[in-house]
Amino acid sequence: MNLMFPQYGDDIVAVARLVQKAGSIWMLTHENPDGDAIGSSLALHLTLKSARRRVRTFFPERLPRAYSWLPGAEEVEYTQKLPDEFPDMVIVTDAARLERLGSEFGAELEHLRASASQGSAPSEGTSVVNIDHHVSNAMFGHVNVVIPEAAATAEIIFALFREMGASIPPGAVVNLYAAVLTDTGRFSYRNTTSRTFEMAAELVEHGVNPSEVAQRIYSQRTPSELVLLGRVLAQIVTKDELGYYYSYISQAMLQECQCSLADTEGVIEVLRTLASPPVCFLFKEHEGGIVKVSIRSDSGFDANDFASRFKGGGHPGAAGFTFTGSLKEAFAAVEQAMLDRARGVVGEEIGA
Repeated sequence: MNLMFPQYGDDIVAVARLVQKAGSIWMLTHENPDGDAIGSSLALHLTLKSARRRVRTFFPERLPRAYSWLPGAEEVEYTQKLPDEFPDMVIVTDAARLERLGSEFGAELEHLRASASQGSAPSEGTSVVNIDHHVSNAMFGHVNVVIPEAAATAEIIFALFREMGASIPPGAVVNLYAAVLTDTGRFSYRNTTSRTFEMAAELVEHGVNPSEVAQRIYSQRTPSELVLLGRVLAQIVTKDELGYYYSYISQAMLQECQCSLADTEGVIEVLRTLASPPVCFLFKEHEGGIVKVSIRSDSGFDANDFASRFKGGGHPGAAGFTFTGSLKEAFAAVEQAMLDRARGVVGEEIGA
């Protein structure tokens, strides 16, 4: 029985056994990765490498500067297409759906999912293992360890390491701490539990310096990034009658402030600190007519349920979705969906 997540013990044991059999393992995570996605992937990379597995970790884009210093980041391979020769095992962390992998990664894994029934690994070929804590997870792996009660995917990875009896390298310890620190909003979000603090305490006992990790993640903004943040805050639009407010980041703003989308990591966490209304949206304009929408909410509003109307997902307090269209069209679509919600209209999925 796994003491951290006893009701999911069988799933964790199944993954531990697969890892023990695998000689080669890849790590993948979602596009525009956050601290939990990056920290969990790198913790796996370093720990499995120390266990003499042949490991590779792939990302479709460069890591945000706030996380580029994490141990093992220098070993990440950046590519838009995975190698042709697949390994014994692919571990996908912190991604609710294969489409969230971005680039061509999701499509390349899709055929692997069909090679065995859900809940079991194929007798030959590549096993796809899905480790996540999003309630909206599509259970796309041959083996799925999806624990919505976990504050971060890193908590599940930590439980897996315990089950394996793995010796966690110092760098992986730092990565796990960074992951849980960021996904709980510095231990302030409603997903934070006593288990979260117990894990953090154990990681500190193993050498993590909490002050240093927080400093390197949260106190490294450039003057250009602060100018951009100021503009985001200055253009907040409130919709008190519908219980939400929003701001946005356009491509023009990025160019004028000499920033990239990678430099906008954490902006939503500052934006959400407005006392009211209780629901916050941040719209980020990408190239090619794509808008990424992040949602943060207090209790009483299910962000995951709202995002599902746009084929997105996440958690009750934090979720997101991708919208195809202009910023103006995205603003209007969200306002209409919030209006429908206020009227008690049950929304169907809105095609992006």
